[in-house]
Amino acid sequence: MTAVPPSERSIAYPGWRVLFGAVVGLAFSPGPVIFGSLGLFAPHLASTFGWSRGAIMLSLTFFNIAGVLASPYTGTLIDRFGVRRVLFPSLVALALGLIALAFITGSLPLLYAMAFIWGALTVGTQSISYTKLIAGWFTQWRGLAIGIAAAGLGLGYTLVPLIVGALLQQVDWRQALLALAALVVIGPLGANLLLARPNPATFVAGGVALTGMSVQQARRTREFALMSLSIFLASAALTGVVPHIALLALDRGLSTGQAAAIAATYGLSTIIGRVLVGALADRFFVPRVAMLFFALSAIGFVLAALYGGTASPGVLMIVAVTIGLGFGAESDVIALFISRYFGQRCFGAIYGLLLAVFLIGASIGPALFGYGREVAGSYALPMLVGAIVMAIAVLLLAGLGPYRDSYPPEHAA
Repeated sequence: MTAVPPSERSIAYPGWRVLFGAVVGLAFSPGPVIFGSLGLFAPHLASTFGWSRGAIMLSLTFFNIAGVLASPYTGTLIDRFGVRRVLFPSLVALALGLIALAFITGSLPLLYAMAFIWGALTVGTQSISYTKLIAGWFTQWRGLAIGIAAAGLGLGYTLVPLIVGALLQQVDWRQALLALAALVVIGPLGANLLLARPNPATFVAGGVALTGMSVQQARRTREFALMSLSIFLASAALTGVVPHIALLALDRGLSTGQAAAIAATYGLSTIIGRVLVGALADRFFVPRVAMLFFALSAIGFVLAALYGGTASPGVLMIVAVTIGLGFGAESDVIALFISRYFGQRCFGAIYGLLLAVFLIGASIGPALFGYGREVAGSYALPMLVGAIVMAIAVLLLAGLGPYRDSYPPEHAA
């Protein structure tokens, strides 16, 4: 008698092991490892080489630009060659970039060139790879699984600064970078060498047995246009406000400790939002779930605009929670939208396109909030604009129709 394979409800189901590898991988992906630690390394780079902090942070812009350009190509490579053949070289590149930074000389152009190359080569270590694997393993609990994996990002943004801070208290900044590189090799690379495997049921001899649209077909749909614009607007608002949450509290006159607590609340709410959105998406229509959480963030922006300058710490906590829940939702819905509307056939390539859209919004958002604060003299106006932007994103998602039960043939227009 042939053994019946375990279902998604069973702890023995192999997909849960793949999910664990994804959590570890995303906890030590470029967001937490680079963006979450550069602020701690920046003073040491400044004192060693005489660079300004602004000049150092500009390297992140080059990193993001490279990610925008490389994301569509990375997704195509994942679809063509499989996740493992892209993920593992990208993880090695992430570690090598940290090692290279530890041995950098005092040349800003070299730093920017390194950041650009680093950004292009490490797209494969982001959610594009892990969600491709998870979507292949989970059907009934796909939303929850993707939400748990995305929560790994929040975990990383919590753990990595603590780890780097502890390292910098014990060793110099170059040794701390080398230790962080070793952690990338031991953690995400080691775990996923063992755990990151595609579902064999999705493969047949000679190719991949997946249904769905081609990239060209997906791009011509009304749904793709609505998703792209909504994701761009939400990314600009929700990612853009991240570094300004603590500054909003400081402008209010709160202490540094209180501002840090409010910023930490934002981070915690993103973790909760990711898991909660994923779980709800398994039971309800994904666009409506996303609309709910985006609407909550719009309310948070309105509260910040109306009361941010005079609000109590408790009200600012509410602002952080509501906006953070929306930010957590955005991380989940990209993968869920693709699997529900476009299928699995070209998941990676389509994800790469939407990831590029997300990164463009993430690149311009923080600066827009900063300039808005300078022009208006407070955060009231930029927060009000953030509310309007999120309201538009909700309206765009309202235009999404039912999921697709079938897909047009390749030659269809």
